[in-house]
Amino acid sequence: MATRKRKGASGVQLGEDVARSMIIAGGARVFAARGIRDTSVEDLLEASKVSRRTFYRLFSSKDDVALALYKFGTGALVENWKRALASSSDPIEQFAKCIDVHLNNAAMLGRLIFVLGGEATRQESPLHEHRMKIHDRLVELLQVASPQMAKIDPLLVRTTLFALEAITRQVLTEGDEGRKVSPAAIERARRVMVRVVSASFAGSGKGVTELPLADD
Repeated sequence: MATRKRKGASGVQLGEDVARSMIIAGGARVFAARGIRDTSVEDLLEASKVSRRTFYRLFSSKDDVALALYKFGTGALVENWKRALASSSDPIEQFAKCIDVHLNNAAMLGRLIFVLGGEATRQESPLHEHRMKIHDRLVELLQVASPQMAKIDPLLVRTTLFALEAITRQVLTEGDEGRKVSPAAIERARRVMVRVVSASFAGSGKGVTELPLADD
């Protein structure tokens, strides 16, 4: 007697890499549509077209899929930062190019970034620890790329990154939580973000607090 396969499963024996990619891609679609909290493992099975057995061979839960997806996205972010930083020697221009990386992602993947980014801000989320590690890595990249940036108190660099992250999130929120982000909104965000960076690291003169240095 033939065994009925679960509805939506391909019925084909999949290699681990292929199955993992299918689940992550399915997760991206479902999380963007429903959010993480309202997504079930069953939703992921339907979207990825894999069996429950295959899913649990590779992932322990829906949060595990979200973390894998978040790591994939932040890994690409780090690599794009490296290229942006290598394209200039001026620290403000370097930062501006990194801002463009963030905003290009927001323009193309706004809804998914809104969902995953929101989840990563929750301290109880498995994404939160990785978010903080990525912040550490971005600060390190800036310091290595620029001798001038290396002299600045890393707390200021980290705080600036949090500010840029918050600006991006506000733009996504105003754009129907990432569903409708206009070019005008992206350009507006860029102007504000570059102003924040230039004021933080290049501002000087009467009434401006001295730049805090790493050795202070």
